[in-house]
Amino acid sequence: MSDLYIRTGMTEDEIEYIKNQLFHFNVSAAPPDQGALSKDINLILKDEDKIYGGLIGRIYRRCLFIEFLWISEEARGVGYGGKLIIEAEKIAITEQCSFVHLDTFSFQAPEFYKKKGYEIFGVLEGYSDGIKRYYLKKDL
Repeated sequence: MSDLYIRTGMTEDEIEYIKNQLFHFNVSAAPPDQGALSKDINLILKDEDKIYGGLIGRIYRRCLFIEFLWISEEARGVGYGGKLIIEAEKIAITEQCSFVHLDTFSFQAPEFYKKKGYEIFGVLEGYSDGIKRYYLKKDL
């Protein structure tokens, strides 16, 4: 142990090793109460030629985390974001989730989520440009 050192940068194998070690620790320390450890929720908004938006999330520990929600400029403002949220929430309810959570920056969509019933439970301030990061939750 006396020859340990710290360096910047990691290989893909090293990154996966670190992630797997933390994953195994988490499962052993707090085993999940549902069958699968997690389930990806990926919804896409598109026509035959083009992608106009999508939602990427993950169900774990009976909750849905929405990691990404994006709608193209030309498809914004007509309800597609809300439709993606509703569809993800339906899936979460089917999977017996009790809540949904996500985060968004002040220049993104905090008001959009609040209109959809999400409540802010935390705000991270201190970015050099005055931007804030909002953490939101909605009970199902």
